[in-house]
Amino acid sequence: MHQELLYDYPLYYEIAFSFRKIETEAAFLDACIQKFSKINVTRVLEIACGPAPHAGELTERGYTYVGLDINRSMLDYARAKWSGLSRPVELVEADMVSFSVDRPVDFAFVMLGSLYLNSQKDMASHFDSVAGALRPGGLYFLDWCVQFNDPMIPRIRSSFGAEIDGVLVDSRFDTRLVDPARQLYEEIWTVDVDDHGKRKRFEMIERNRAVFPQEFLLFIQNRSDFEFIGWWHDWDIRKPIGEASIITRPVVLIRRK
Repeated sequence: MHQELLYDYPLYYEIAFSFRKIETEAAFLDACIQKFSKINVTRVLEIACGPAPHAGELTERGYTYVGLDINRSMLDYARAKWSGLSRPVELVEADMVSFSVDRPVDFAFVMLGSLYLNSQKDMASHFDSVAGALRPGGLYFLDWCVQFNDPMIPRIRSSFGAEIDGVLVDSRFDTRLVDPARQLYEEIWTVDVDDHGKRKRFEMIERNRAVFPQEFLLFIQNRSDFEFIGWWHDWDIRKPIGEASIITRPVVLIRRK
């Protein structure tokens, strides 16, 4: 029996994450491009794009938006939503572990810790794919993908609710340890929807492998195709992560050699 997932309901998913400041995030991506890219950026790729929330803002800033996701419902929703943009979006249905794009991009990014890789083999394959898609000199931006806080400690990560046009969505995130030797943990996402009296509950479990800072640095140093640029917390380039930092929503930037 097919289990209904929130990812199959892009509108509910979009409402669940409506707290995000998309304009601010797009401006930060643009600032990173201006400061650190060694090439002119015209094509940007979002990995695990979902409903492609950044497509409008990035298009207005002059970029051609390319979105990659494994869920066709998300891509269909994004295609319809952004059909009126001055530059058409390009959408690719593929698994982030191994993928390719028709034309190289100049900048790639992944948001909200959406880098679900369950092994070192998956991690190597993913970065091989990014290297194949990204032109030399281009940047790869990772939001909340390197674990500066230990996800292996079970705790409630967050809980929030949102309402748009009479549709209420309440979300709760929890984590639990699966296999400490392999650094595997699970994110449990419970979402309750009240769509004008029609109620649904979605319970989803995403398994992930924690990637810790020193491991990530060593991984990048051992590759011949990327170089480490920096990491910051709270989406603030004035706040580089250091030993004394209180780390919230860390972002990492690497560059294609």
